[in-house]
Amino acid sequence: MLKSLLLLLLATLSLPLYAAHILVISSYHAEYLWDKSYNEGLIHGLQGEHQISHFYMDTKRQPREEFDAIAQRAIDFYLKSKPDLVVLGDDNAINYLANEIASLGTPVVFLGMNENPRLKGFVGHPKITGVLERPLLKRNISEMSQMMGGLNSVLVLFDSSSLALTAIDDEFKSQTELRVGQTRINSQLIGDYSLWQEAVLNAKKNGYEAIFLGLYHTLVDEQGKHVSENTVLEWTSKHTPVPIFCFWEFTVGKGRAIGGLVLDGHDQGLQAAALINNILAGTEPKTLSPRAALRGEYIFSKSELARWRLTLPDKWRHKILWRE
Repeated sequence: MLKSLLLLLLATLSLPLYAAHILVISSYHAEYLWDKSYNEGLIHGLQGEHQISHFYMDTKRQPREEFDAIAQRAIDFYLKSKPDLVVLGDDNAINYLANEIASLGTPVVFLGMNENPRLKGFVGHPKITGVLERPLLKRNISEMSQMMGGLNSVLVLFDSSSLALTAIDDEFKSQTELRVGQTRINSQLIGDYSLWQEAVLNAKKNGYEAIFLGLYHTLVDEQGKHVSENTVLEWTSKHTPVPIFCFWEFTVGKGRAIGGLVLDGHDQGLQAAALINNILAGTEPKTLSPRAALRGEYIFSKSELARWRLTLPDKWRHKILWRE
């Protein structure tokens, strides 16, 4: 009898976490590389076999006046789906949905959050926890400047999205110009594609020695239509008169940006998966404090380094992740 109970206990302990229905609600769209990256991280990090469904709010490509209606469609999808746990990807989904879903009793794990979770009431919240996103703007610029033997002046380009505003405010305290070491940084938030193109084409003439690409996903053309992020990135890489670095992994690659000390969505997904595993195993979300993901990865494009005839410091070589 004792032997049978022991065998039953061992079998029970070896079982994976119960199969749960996890709903991932994204602020953006399925083709967005950041979303692809964190979804891969989620899948790799989750323990057990779970049903995963998705709802994409597509707020990068939709006008802000549509956000309330989009959020309501997301809530309707959630109510119909009846998931065991909801993952909210990035600030728009978090801001519009986290508290409402949590109030209905469903645990919420967010990722890609740029705002202060304490100000949102998420620290110690009984149903909400997640992963913070902290772009390494100043540190990245400082390290790329050292790599290039010193940069006197650089241009930082962002679109005019709320995420861009948050990132600039967090790192630059709303200053459009500041210094990091010897480097003068000018940051610009641009909504129109034509103005973006003008800023890129005139970068060298205006005294900039490098461009750092932030976000470029909400630009519109002269007719007010959304311009594809791939179109913006490829045009920028092709026409820039100075080297281009970036802050996010999805911007790195041939015909794109050189790279830098960047954030990787895959790690956001892994960190969120670790929280989900704990919650599904019975841990209360309020005991799992929101956490920051890894403090950046050195990711570079071999072809873009060669194009600009740049050489990386030996001290980085064992840390670098390569693209092509």
